[in-house]
Amino acid sequence: MHRALLTLTLTFVLACRAGARDGAPCSAVATRQRALAAAALGSATVAPETRALVERSLPALQSMLTRACTEGAWSPAIRDCMVQAPDHAAFQACEQQLTDDQRRALDLAARGETGPP
Repeated sequence: MHRALLTLTLTFVLACRAGARDGAPCSAVATRQRALAAAALGSATVAPETRALVERSLPALQSMLTRACTEGAWSPAIRDCMVQAPDHAAFQACEQQLTDDQRRALDLAARGETGPP
């Protein structure tokens, strides 16, 4: 019994440590970006039509960011940086850590385009 408990505890500790190295999931990155965008929109002075248009585009932008992060294999450190960003400027500073190819793919995805096959 003691050996089984020790094995279970060791397995749990190793699983927790592996999860920490994996970094935040891409979906969390996109959720954070959406929250920051919604907060910025909430404090902005814009026409109601513009506000509605931006609010309607947020789900698509969130999906696009999740896809770009996943397909671009963004590093755990960058994903963690983005999820922990307190504001949009900090989030953008994290984006600067992406490789040139990852940033290019993100820019293309934001415009609804895809890169070369």
